[in-house]
This record gives sequence, structure tokens and C-alpha cells, in this order.
Amino acid sequence: MKQLLLIPGPTPVSEGVLQALSQDTIAHTDERFVRIMSETLLKVKTLFGADKGHPFVIAGSGTLGMEMSLTNILNDKENLLVISHGYFGDRFIEIGNALNVNVDVLKAPTGETVPIDVIERTVKDKHFDAITITHVDTSTGTLSDVEAIAKALHNISPSTLIVVDGVCATGGVKEQFDDWGIDVIFTGSQKAIAVPPGLVMLAFSERAIAKRKSIEKVRTYYGDILRWMPVMEDPHRYFATPAVNMVYALNKSLNDIFSFGLESYFEKHTTLAKKVRNAMSVMGFELVSKTPAPTLSVFKYSQGISDSEFRSRLYGKGVVVAGALAELQGKAFRMGHMGSVTEDELLVAVKKIVEVLKGMGVVVNKSNEKEYELQRSKGDVFEAFLG
Repeated sequence: MKQLLLIPGPTPVSEGVLQALSQDTIAHTDERFVRIMSETLLKVKTLFGADKGHPFVIAGSGTLGMEMSLTNILNDKENLLVISHGYFGDRFIEIGNALNVNVDVLKAPTGETVPIDVIERTVKDKHFDAITITHVDTSTGTLSDVEAIAKALHNISPSTLIVVDGVCATGGVKEQFDDWGIDVIFTGSQKAIAVPPGLVMLAFSERAIAKRKSIEKVRTYYGDILRWMPVMEDPHRYFATPAVNMVYALNKSLNDIFSFGLESYFEKHTTLAKKVRNAMSVMGFELVSKTPAPTLSVFKYSQGISDSEFRSRLYGKGVVVAGALAELQGKAFRMGHMGSVTEDELLVAVKKIVEVLKGMGVVVNKSNEKEYELQRSKGDVFEAFLG
């Protein structure tokens, strides 16, 4: 049985991308690869809305992106403000501590966001050399208003460098690196971009590059952007061997996304999220987040539903969802609906969830028939998923 992978990453990968991945490996200095790499870097700029940014595509995970974003812009003992909306926001705290910078944290209650006025007061009271914002926290499904936070920072503390973790957002949520005044942004290949895990994509602003150049002793070797910049500007050059076949796959997926239309791709995520959530609401599930992202949903269990039994039974029916993290562990599950996943696949998953709940003795019905019919008339819920 082929499983339907609906975790928050890795996400399903199309046959076209898999075929690109399986092409013959060629030399990283071969003119054919140089052309593909150059094209891919230009597409990454467009994806981030970073016409003025410096793009990077490097073998590694999203966590490498987190580390590179801080090691290249912060000196020892400089001040970092972490805006945390969950488990992955908190990871910046650990990285900051490992890099020996001074870390302050504004942490929201689970499923909520840090209010803008709290951020404003904090940056008025103390100077921060950099601030981190997780656009979508994969642990809670919470979407941050990066544009509003960046605008507030530019008004109050214009010298503060703005770092955005786009791992669970980029491709599924609009990001405007230039227009919002972001200094560093990064994402991984395995989420909304629908490529297997293995690549991190980043963009650095001119002032972020200038800050790196001012740092006399950077605390990384592989992650030093000054070692990578000559390669990104001319892929004929060498620093470390690129993941050749992964770049094939990324280039193919980005081609597909831009052929579909980037705005249409954003809208696809919004539409699928709405349909999944409305269907799950009919079954009695509630979202953890008050500002949910279009790329994934984190659903609280109704009383009496065992997390391990629910996910195990669903796995047995060929649908894989993820357990929750940190304080939500055992109390919720995470369901991705991003990348190349289709409406038909999500409908199958929702039907399988109904079957599992019934098998567990949970009563499943349309508790609010009028609201359900309204959703159907608007096309905001799957047709006849209750059978």
C-alpha cells in the first residue's frame, strides 16, 4: 500500500520531481549543471520576493539555515531577540546560546502570537542587533504577521537585523523580502516546495552581507556565507560539493510552481486548508492556533481519543500524520496540506479519519447541518466526506 504522507514535512513529491532527482549525476562544474544552478538561484530570489537579495542554495537542513542566519550576522555577546510561537521558535534560543550571544525571548502562549505592542515596547527599552521571527511554527501551526512586525521594527529600531524562518511558510505563504525589509530569510526543500529533504535556501540583504564582512572571526566554516558567495555568483567556482541531483529536483519543482503561478500556488494552500479545517470541524476537532497557517493544521483531540491509537489506526489505512510536540504531545496531531498534495488526496485522508474515529467508537456526524450546507454551497468543504 502506498502511503499518503501528510506530515508537516517531508511532503509528497511529484513523479516529475522524482524523475528529475534520478537523472544522471554530472560534475558540479559541468556547464549543464552550472546553467541549472544559475537558473535555480534566480528562481529562489523570486520565491522569496528578494530581487535585491543574495541567494544561496546549500546542502543541509532548515536547522543549518537557522544557524547560518545567526552566525553570519552576530558577534560574540551581541543582543538577539527571539519571537517564539512554538518549539521551532525556541530552537533559536539554543542556537543563540551556543553562539554566545545575549538572548532575550518573547514567547507566546501555545497557539497564540506575541502582540505587536509587546514587541514594540521591548525594542524601545533595549537595543537588539537582530531579531528572529518564525513565519510559521511547525509545532503549533501558527502564522506570524512578519510584515507588521518588520514595519514596527523599522520604525522603532531601524538598525536591528530581521531574520525570518520560512521553513514551513515559503511557497505556501507570500513572503516579500525586499518590500518588508527582511535581512535574512531561509527555508528547506521538503515543505511547500515539495522536494525531498536535503537543501536549505537562503537570501541575505546587502546590510546583512555588510555585517558579516565586519565580523573578524565567524564561528562557522561550512556555513560562512563569504565562502559560498563566490560560488553562488559563479557556479563554475568551488567551495564544497553541491547536492547535484537535489538541485535538479529543486529546479524542476520551482519550474512547476512558477508555471502554475506563484499567486495561484498561495491560493491553492489557502483553499485546501479551509476545506480540511471545515471538514475536521464537523467531526469535532479544534485548531490549536488562533492564527493558523495555510500550510498545516494542528488539531486538538476530543476527550477520550488516544493519540497513539488514532495515528496507528490511520497509518494502517495508509495515511500518515504527525504527533504533536512539546506541551501538545499526546493532546493533538499535526496534518500537512502543502506542496504537491491534491484536493482528492486530502479528501481520501478525511474519509479515512472518519473510518478510524468510527472504529474507535467515536460518534461522527454533522453536528451543525445548516453550517455544513453553507460550507458546501461556498465550496469550502469536501463533498460527502461522511459517506
